[in-house]
Amino acid sequence: MTYRDYPRAQNRPPPLIDLIPDNRDLLDVSDEEDSFYGKDDDWLISPEWQATIARTTDRIPRRIKRYSAVYLAVAFLFLVSWWTYLGPRYARYKQDLRDMDASPLLSYGNNVRPEFKGMIQVSDMDQQHLPKKHSRLIFVGDVHGCKDELEDLLKKVDFNHKYDHLVLTGDMIAKGPDSPGVIKLAQKLGASCVRGNWEDKLLLSIAEGRERHLASTSGPDDSTELTLDFLDDESNSHGDNKLRKLAKQFTKSEVSYLQQCPVILRIGQVPNLGSLVAVHAGLVPDTPLKRQDPFHVMNMRTIDLKTRIPSSKHAGTPWEKFWNHRQKKLHESERTTVIYGHNRKRGLNIQEYTYGLDTGCVNGERLTALVIDGHGKTEIVHVKCRNEMGYNAD
Repeated sequence: MTYRDYPRAQNRPPPLIDLIPDNRDLLDVSDEEDSFYGKDDDWLISPEWQATIARTTDRIPRRIKRYSAVYLAVAFLFLVSWWTYLGPRYARYKQDLRDMDASPLLSYGNNVRPEFKGMIQVSDMDQQHLPKKHSRLIFVGDVHGCKDELEDLLKKVDFNHKYDHLVLTGDMIAKGPDSPGVIKLAQKLGASCVRGNWEDKLLLSIAEGRERHLASTSGPDDSTELTLDFLDDESNSHGDNKLRKLAKQFTKSEVSYLQQCPVILRIGQVPNLGSLVAVHAGLVPDTPLKRQDPFHVMNMRTIDLKTRIPSSKHAGTPWEKFWNHRQKKLHESERTTVIYGHNRKRGLNIQEYTYGLDTGCVNGERLTALVIDGHGKTEIVHVKCRNEMGYNAD
């Protein structure tokens, strides 16, 4: 008895593959003849090409076939985003690189600027304060009268007056609760400083008031001693009352301390960091320090790459982006690293050749210190400011 003679095998349905029609009877023999395809039927695909396409598509995994629509949609979205967003940004990036590498014939720093009286343009920090084996440099951003937070920060970094040296990057005063207290503490610690835009406003207000007072007196005043009694004169009543009120809080010694703060402080050479410079706001690349405009050094945030003219506005190319780009083009021995504050909107902004330390303490955010040891190793330390709503809200 064979398998085919088995009764149950005779009743079993045929294999499924036998049920698939091949439709071979529907194909006319003439379809295989080349003469069947005329010039008017070029749009038809010959069986040879159909077979080739079928063999090719059979090699494509089914998962890819299944998600082909998804892939097409992703490709479409990428093209749209490139045309509308990525492409223009990339074009601006390439244009910025060209502008930063170009050398305009007429640009900032080429013309002679007027001499500014009553301020120190550039000063050198005493080299004994450079970090050594057991000593450090402590840079602190905009304190703005937040004395308690400054004391908290110095305690957190274990500041030792005998070995460490404090450098304040401007805007030590105004807005906060205890501006004179900050200056008293800076004097006590022998801290170095740079002139910020608020120190500049205060000192200009004092100088203007003094000149108005001298003009209203009967004779010239040959005294060189600094006095602040004139701030109570009625001749100053039409000035900035907030600045006058702030100025009256300082002693002559504290005002003298502010006056000796340079616009640009050359720190010196530090291992692994090279030449360091401290300013309040920024510097224009490729312009000597003595030819920098002090107003812009105390106020700049962005720079026009076409003219190299700085601006205090936020819209534009950040000056630190241009600075870092240009420093990379210089020989290692010619590069300079800038430590600054002023730009609370950008906050902590650490790049290869720039350190931005303004983290908005007076607005209720943080007070930040950059700690540099004798090996050139850097550390960023913060403290939370006590008034979370900011002192400006009071």
